[in-house]
Amino acid sequence: MRSKAKAVNFGIIYGQSAFGLSENLGISRTEAKEIIDNYFQQYPAIKSYMDKNIDFARKNGYVETIMGRRRYLNDINSSNATVRGFAERNAINAPIQGSAADIIKKAMIDIFAELKKNQLQTKMILQVHDELVF
Repeated sequence: MRSKAKAVNFGIIYGQSAFGLSENLGISRTEAKEIIDNYFQQYPAIKSYMDKNIDFARKNGYVETIMGRRRYLNDINSSNATVRGFAERNAINAPIQGSAADIIKKAMIDIFAELKKNQLQTKMILQVHDELVF
């Protein structure tokens, strides 16, 4: 159940179609479309976020992370639907993934400074997604 819920949540936020979701979950396209429609009905702010990011990217040619890093999307207004769709998914994904990277990088810098300031021998040895290993 957890893996199916993750497939739905991540698939929808990254613009997966009913076809893609049906393939991923092994269900009919009709059922997948119903899941997507119900999801957006239950969580309208997510749909709004997605639409706003795509609109912003269409007008400006880029999207930004929480700390202002930009991802330029040259194909956001492409007449080719496949190419445009990829850029639209990036308009949604880049601020989320990029902001997560911004936050973990800031945490790493701040923690390093604290370790040094307190003359601790602890060493940061690995970062995996949103986790730091010391």
